[in-house]
Amino acid sequence: MVTALVAALLGGGSMLPEKGIAASDLPAIFVSACLDGEAKLTPTEALSITYNDLPKTLRKRIRKPASSQIWRLNVPGRAFLYVMEYPPGRKTNPRVCGLASDEMNYSEAIELVERRVTGDAHSETGRSMQWIDPKGGYVATATTAGEFKILQTDLLSDAQKAALTKHYRTMPR
Repeated sequence: MVTALVAALLGGGSMLPEKGIAASDLPAIFVSACLDGEAKLTPTEALSITYNDLPKTLRKRIRKPASSQIWRLNVPGRAFLYVMEYPPGRKTNPRVCGLASDEMNYSEAIELVERRVTGDAHSETGRSMQWIDPKGGYVATATTAGEFKILQTDLLSDAQKAALTKHYRTMPR
């Protein structure tokens, strides 16, 4: 599911033109990139940047990865799509894919992600939401950091997947 992430993103010049992506499209871009494994964005819609180009609030939330691919999206406000690789560790997910925006409608984003992950959406949304899919091999999260609303998937390691699968198999239904 979250394997060949964002392979279709194209590089581009150093500046994005005025016309870009609508903020209402951001949750669908997250689903395409981080749940389906591919986002098709043009150089007029996304600009490759470095980890150090991210706002400090996001760098603190994401932590320093071993490697990263990050794009600033051409939307009203600020929005970033990122794929981070972390060194293997007991408490570290090997790959993280996310989208952070200061203009995204948080309730609509949660509803879209929840529908995509569970097939249903509930009317209640909290400050943070999380969906665990051990079979799909990821944990999807909706949260905030400062002024940013964040949608993120954390790819599970084989050990994490096995532990969660065992845990959910033993839970009463």
